[in-house]
This record gives sequence, C-alpha cells and structure tokens, in this order.
Amino acid sequence: MSEASGFLAAVALSEDGTGFTARTQPVPWPKSYGGDLLAQAAAAATRTVADDRALHAIHSLFVAPATVGAVLRYDVETLRNGRSYSSRRVTATEDGRVVLSALASFHVGEDSPRVAATPQPAPAPTELADARTRAQGAPAEVVDYWADGRSFELRHVGPDSYVSDGAAPGPAEVRLWLRALDGLGEDPALHRLALVYVCDYAMLEPALRAQGWAWTDPGLATASLDHSLWLHEDARLDDWLLCELRLVSHSNGRALVEGEFFTADGVHVASVAQQGMIRRLSAAS
Repeated sequence: MSEASGFLAAVALSEDGTGFTARTQPVPWPKSYGGDLLAQAAAAATRTVADDRALHAIHSLFVAPATVGAVLRYDVETLRNGRSYSSRRVTATEDGRVVLSALASFHVGEDSPRVAATPQPAPAPTELADARTRAQGAPAEVVDYWADGRSFELRHVGPDSYVSDGAAPGPAEVRLWLRALDGLGEDPALHRLALVYVCDYAMLEPALRAQGWAWTDPGLATASLDHSLWLHEDARLDDWLLCELRLVSHSNGRALVEGEFFTADGVHVASVAQQGMIRRLSAAS
C-alpha cells in the first residue's frame, strides 16, 4: 500500500517568522490540486491558534491557479480570539500573486444536543472496485496517479467519472468511500487537515454524471471556484469515510455541489459545498 506522502508533504509548512510556505505536489495536469491549497491554508491558520481549539469551518475562494511544484506563501491575519472561538484570514500567494483567500474558524468545543444527518445504505468498500480497476482506458500516468498518487484511496458506489463509458446522463449524485493510503498517526489536527485535503477530489463529479461526461473527455476543462467545509465531529481519515455528493445547480458554466461525510458506523463527520467551473472547450467562445 502506498504511503500518504503527497498529503503529508503538502501540509509540511515552513515558518519564516512572518508567515508560512508550502509546496504544491505533483499531479499529471497543468495546474496544482486545489486540495493542496485548502489544506495548506487550514494548516497555516491552525499553527496560529491555541491548542485548546479545533478547526470547525473553512471557507475558501480560489482566486487563480497555482503552479505544480510551486512554493506558495501563506500569510495569516488574526481576526479575533474569543473565549470560545478564534477566527483567521489566510492569503496564499505565488510570487506575489494571490491564488487563494480563506477564512477559518476554530472552537474550543462544548457539550450540546446532537442532531445529525444519516447516510444512505452502501456496500462495504472492500466489495467495490478500486480506482486502478475503474480507470482503465485512461493514460497510464493518470491511472497511476488516481490509484496511488493521491495519498487517498477512493472507491465509488455505483458509476464513476474516470473514463467515458458512453452511458447516458445519470443521476446527479455520487457516493464513494475514501481513506488515506497509510496510517496518519494520532494527532486529531492532522486528520482534520486530511479531510480538508481530500474533499476536493470528487466534488464536481455529480455535475459530470448529470451530463454523461468524464474527467478524461477531450475538451473538458474544470476548476474549483469556491469551497466551504464544516467539521462536525472528529474522525480518523486512515479509516473509511463515506462521502455523499449531490448536484444543486449547473448553469452558466458553473456547478454547485453539496455533500456530507460519514464514518463507517454512520457518524456525521462533516458537510461540504463547492462551486466549480465546467467548460467543454469545443463549445467555449
């Protein structure tokens, strides 16, 4: 089993006294993976708050693409340190150019009533085909990346969006299991960062499924525009989580997708929303 080295390298920040730096990780496409930027911004903000509070929400705007392998700078502004909550603004830049702006909120935690969403029944991940099996037909370097290079294993419940199978447009929802390819240790903060990191991988797939499109279709261009994640409960990201995603809207070249994350025993871990650009370049002006 491959190690989760890409994720761990992505969140290995360096501090220079006034801010943080981190490097985007290799991918087989022209621009860096958005989860690098999301997790790095969350990691930078986390480094500036007291140990008694945990990340519970992060809202991010992708301002411009970041270069693969680039060193990005993260500047963190303290907006507030209260008795229960702390808030931070994070700006990521590449050579002085803003690539991401994020707001992060941290909470000390407290006892309260619990009401939560529940997952749909799903087959166990061990009963489902892995990404290498499903992605056959894509270029070899892409198959290798999807299977071993993402630091996380993704197993779809039902159809996936790796390679076009000629099928008609399907339901605008996607369910999949995910977990890190190796153990992540015992630090809950690292597992929170892992969720921030991995949740960008499949966010636009419900929009692709609704059109009968696939990631490897010629002329398809996608980009994350903005992203929000709310963390309800701690969970281990080296154990399986079930992700349920649904398309809310696809119009004017933009798709909005919402979703939920659950542990294997049904604990509601997090909620997510993301808007992304989807273009078929052959039809773009």
